[in-house]
Amino acid sequence: MITEESWWDKFDTFTNYFMFLALIVSSILALGSVKSSANSDLEYFLYGSGLFFGLYGFYCKFTEKHLKEIKFTIHKEDAKQRILEYGKKYNYRISKISNNLIFLNEPTSGYTLGNYEKTIMIFFKNESILYTLIKEGARLNVPVLFSQHIVRIDLKKILTQAKIKNKTKKSYFSLFFFKD
Repeated sequence: MITEESWWDKFDTFTNYFMFLALIVSSILALGSVKSSANSDLEYFLYGSGLFFGLYGFYCKFTEKHLKEIKFTIHKEDAKQRILEYGKKYNYRISKISNNLIFLNEPTSGYTLGNYEKTIMIFFKNESILYTLIKEGARLNVPVLFSQHIVRIDLKKILTQAKIKNKTKKSYFSLFFFKD
């Protein structure tokens, strides 16, 4: 996906790449300097974790604007309805509803200056959706690195579930006399 970037976005991208590369290089150098002993397991674990996190963050930043695909077998209109219900359930601000596009917007944390949002862009194809997660402002935020997986799991679940059951609250009287 190609988007227009401001100078702040380019600086943020450079800063993220630099930080993750610095973490990767320092972890590799630290792993090379660890002396094998009975107590070196903790050092290997800490430096290995730093290396893994640096590689993961670099990969996430590099693939940030690539669209991910989820296939489904239900009707396209039913899929749209399920995604809109998901957005309402989790209090997303839903915008850009059209034939093949839905934006689900969520405010980012209150710790940043300005009103920034995290947006899930969902494009509909024949029997699949293409989606990505974009965050306005400074993207160096650890939960964004992991929330993309949570969104993927949620979208897969709602698009592959057989039928959405609407549970209605039963009254005391109907529990005794009416069966499902």
